[in-house]
Amino acid sequence: MKISIVNTKTVPTVQVSKNGKLITFHSKYDPLNEADSWVKSLNRVLKKEQPILVIGIGAGYHIQKLAESYPNQKIIAIEFNDSYYIWFKNSNLNLASLKNIEIESFGRLSKEKQKDLFTAISSTNIGIHKSGLDIFPPEYSSLLQLIKDLQFHQRTVLHQLDLLEDNFAKNLALKDPNLQELRNVYNGKAMIMVAAGPSLNKQLPLLHSIRFKNKFIIGAVGTAVKPLLAAGITPDFFMVTDPKEATLTQLSDVSIPEAKFLYLSTACHKTIQLHNGERYIVYQEGYPEAEAVAKKINSPLIQTGGSVATALLDTMNWMGAKAVAVIGQDLAYTNGMSHAENSHLKTTVKMTPNQLQVENYYKDGMVYTSENLSIYRKWFEKYVMDNTNLSMYNCTEGGANIKGWSNIPLDEYIKMNNN
Repeated sequence: MKISIVNTKTVPTVQVSKNGKLITFHSKYDPLNEADSWVKSLNRVLKKEQPILVIGIGAGYHIQKLAESYPNQKIIAIEFNDSYYIWFKNSNLNLASLKNIEIESFGRLSKEKQKDLFTAISSTNIGIHKSGLDIFPPEYSSLLQLIKDLQFHQRTVLHQLDLLEDNFAKNLALKDPNLQELRNVYNGKAMIMVAAGPSLNKQLPLLHSIRFKNKFIIGAVGTAVKPLLAAGITPDFFMVTDPKEATLTQLSDVSIPEAKFLYLSTACHKTIQLHNGERYIVYQEGYPEAEAVAKKINSPLIQTGGSVATALLDTMNWMGAKAVAVIGQDLAYTNGMSHAENSHLKTTVKMTPNQLQVENYYKDGMVYTSENLSIYRKWFEKYVMDNTNLSMYNCTEGGANIKGWSNIPLDEYIKMNNN
């Protein structure tokens, strides 16, 4: 890797030659303006009382601008490429005059400090600069994927921020009870979580037969409500998390007052108003306004994981489940389909030669998926490792394999966990 300083119309920046490719950190024209824009993109989500973690030191202009904007907050800038870190420390790109900055090489930190970087600092206070990803060393490839997943979620939140704020304000005005009311309400019960993947269709007849024995608690994502009702099944509760009005079709022409409706604090306000039964607002980690209200009223915070299914799983854990089986959780395009029959989102997915593939449920081949579905799958895989109190079973019998989960048929799960 060859590193050099190049001039721009304002201040010098850094250019790296790596594997025959030239990579320029910051803008080739105005690095200061680029740094200013980067900081402004973080301003709306940064928590003012916590340290800020920056991934990628680049030429340092973004770190300098961040330190000037938040002079009373500790800023930890991490570089994963140790060779570049050494070069930077010996260069003229000096940030020593700013006292609230620490610049570290990830590989030189203790194992404990490495872990603390991603556990002790809120995800809202992690700024990812492209310079850090451009020269990420191969020995940290697993961490690179985690950082890219985080970046994906951050971009989603930033893109929808105005909509989230509007929904949040209106949802609070409803004055619905929060999840504290449902703490351990299903304590020790075996549950079934219903997602709307294409494999759901094969499970509906069995689910229908056990529903009338009323021994299993059934929770569903919003997109699975209509497929369930079409099969004569009413869930005990269901969840909606998406802020967009597209979710209106999930509950249009639906009346299930006997089912509890759990909705994320930033979910579409119009969709929430369609339900004529019990409603509970769910405050989520990673959204500062939700975290502030939850702290004030002593409400739990739920991990969202980026999808309604991931949020629903953490919610079911909070409500006291001893075991959860997921069905319809394909996390892939089983048989080229996106969703189950009777789901308003059901479409045929056209595959491309470069389409992402992962190991299938049966571990005997591959199945097509997408980048965002793969991110959710990895969340499920981490969740099972972090929550050993909860037994988790993948009874989808289709789609992608979820590592760490027990793959068993739904009827076997029912025999094992007869409430």
